[in-house]
Amino acid sequence: MSRELSNWQELLDSFTETGVRQGKVSKIHQTRSNNAERIKILLEDEELRVVLLKWMNHQVKRQRSLEAAKCFRETGNRQFSLKDYTACIEMYSQSILSCPVENEVELSLALANRSAALFQLDLFEDCLQDIRVALTKNYPSHLLPKILTRKIKSLRKLGLMEDCQTTLAELKASLMHLQVSEKNKIQSDIKVMLMDDQGNENTQDRDSEFDDRIIPFCGENLSFKGASAALDIRHSVEKSRYVVANRDIMAGETLFVEQPNALVVLPDFQTTRCHHCTRELPLKRYPCLSCGKIWFCSNACRQESSCYHSFECGLDSVLNSVGIAHLGARIVVSYGLETILAFLKDTEKVKKISGIDSSYDTKSYQVMFHLVSHTERMAPDELYQYALTAAFLTLLLEQHTKFFQLASQEDRYLVGGLILVHICQMVSNAHAITEICALDENSERQERIATAIYPSASLMNHSCDPTVINSFQGNTLIVRAIRDVRKGDEVFNCYGPHYRRMRRIERLEMLESQYSFVCTCEHCCDTNTEDFQDVIYSFACPSCNGSLVNPSGSYSPAQFQMTLCRSCKTQQSYFTQLKADLEAVSLDARGTEAMDQGDIMEAIKLLTKCVQLRKRALFKGHPDLGKSADKLAQCYAFIGNYEECEKMLRISLIAVEERYGRYSIEKANELQKFTDVLMELASSRNQDLRDELVRHLEEAMFIYRIHYGAWSHSYKELQRKKIHLTTLLMK
Repeated sequence: MSRELSNWQELLDSFTETGVRQGKVSKIHQTRSNNAERIKILLEDEELRVVLLKWMNHQVKRQRSLEAAKCFRETGNRQFSLKDYTACIEMYSQSILSCPVENEVELSLALANRSAALFQLDLFEDCLQDIRVALTKNYPSHLLPKILTRKIKSLRKLGLMEDCQTTLAELKASLMHLQVSEKNKIQSDIKVMLMDDQGNENTQDRDSEFDDRIIPFCGENLSFKGASAALDIRHSVEKSRYVVANRDIMAGETLFVEQPNALVVLPDFQTTRCHHCTRELPLKRYPCLSCGKIWFCSNACRQESSCYHSFECGLDSVLNSVGIAHLGARIVVSYGLETILAFLKDTEKVKKISGIDSSYDTKSYQVMFHLVSHTERMAPDELYQYALTAAFLTLLLEQHTKFFQLASQEDRYLVGGLILVHICQMVSNAHAITEICALDENSERQERIATAIYPSASLMNHSCDPTVINSFQGNTLIVRAIRDVRKGDEVFNCYGPHYRRMRRIERLEMLESQYSFVCTCEHCCDTNTEDFQDVIYSFACPSCNGSLVNPSGSYSPAQFQMTLCRSCKTQQSYFTQLKADLEAVSLDARGTEAMDQGDIMEAIKLLTKCVQLRKRALFKGHPDLGKSADKLAQCYAFIGNYEECEKMLRISLIAVEERYGRYSIEKANELQKFTDVLMELASSRNQDLRDELVRHLEEAMFIYRIHYGAWSHSYKELQRKKIHLTTLLMK
């Protein structure tokens, strides 16, 4: 594939391969602590610059022609006839962009047609704007009655009755040259329109999507924006800045409620989500009237986005191609050239570290500038690719926007260097904005819709056993404690690798590779104890039911092979357990096959024996024990034997909690099933079971609230279940 037609990553790989051979990669890496110089070196490489420009211009494709303008307009007309107003607005916008300046009639037709689509979406102010421009562009006189009628209707909808009367006079004047039949029809339409008193309809703009506004524990910290007053920023040479508790905090408390400093909606969601705030687009949505491709949930979002979209407009394809680097560029563009350069010239601000030398205001560029980037720790080829991307984005702003209109060449290199810093920051600091999506009536999943930067939450260091869990309310990051925190303790996030889900060696490799640090959390440093994964996947001690962990991580079939029990500290043979589990594997497979074939009684027979063997052979947290018990529970539920179903789910619940933890989402999901069964038994069992059911419902609700928020489907479903139980018990 030629360089001009490659995707961006292929182009980067090609440049890097060549750069390694020619020494360019090492040169960029050795240019220490001077990112502007790195950008300068790359952009002054003439061969590199030529290829970047060719690839860029191939992506942007801003060519004007009358044929293209007509083609886009006609496509828009077909979509309008199908009432696909969103799609036709994009086509009409492309027609406007493609139309040569001298072809005013064609331009006026595209504007008028777009105004019709905007009217259908109740965007009356936008409709009027297009009409006004169309009327200044030699709009055909025989079509004037149609566009003026639309103008009057829009003015009436907005309550602008004085302007309506003026336009009405213009409309009547435009009828003079029409045939009698056509004139009579339009005059009849005018009478009907004037009799309509429902014109003054001002629709609400940007309604709140959520009724519940979350307040951080103890209120917001005035000197640590978005954080709880129970948190402070600390600093050390080893850790840089980090977050500590200034009082005791209980599990479930809200520690951060933070708005993003900047965000980018992922390409797959750009037609369904607001470009500025990520809200799902309502029926009344607001397009960018320049490119027609980007949509907003409200006029307020459209106006607020102008600080960056005025430069990004029409460049969506090329910006989407560079991935997370787009967010790095948007940070710079959002603050603007004047603010950026003024900051760089203020040496005091550049030196001061927010949160240590001054308050931590997440909207200030000073805060963004000092986020950790690990630029100098990166591998040479990795840094080279990020620097190439920053150079490319600098060139894009130079060639296709007015961002650098008043900037010197040196200023452009400085800004390019900042884009590089922010791209590198994204690797360590970016958050994926997720939304809970219902898969069916009983399950949900998190779907990633955007990437954002949250400067306050970014100060939390990593632990493989974190203090917090993250969720979202729209684009607002909600961070809650997932366990109790004592005064003076550090508050930890998890950057991905969790000790309950990944082996120690895998965690260390991933963290060093992606984040450029060696994890020193308790579970990574304590190499004298067994890896948690070995504990979970262990055999049961015949003496105490503890965990028999083999230090080698594998089990030999030798009859007299011995290993140490973690609980009672005695040497035990695991040969009997190994033999039993081998038999259980066969029983589980046959039982599963019987389930699939609908032979439930045979499945119960096989799985019962399987669970009995695994209860004796496997540690209580072993996933295979939990899965077999869960399958058997399904079989009992199918035949309505909820007593036995309850017993199996208790085994499964223990296994899930041992593996994933007390406040894990997996435990909440298991509690959902368990409480369904207990509900079936509640009317026929004693008060103790009913009390247990209430406890489990409240426990599951607590976990869902921490992970997903009280607005989630799962939380509300449990609320309804609890209300139903209360009603049942009152009978």
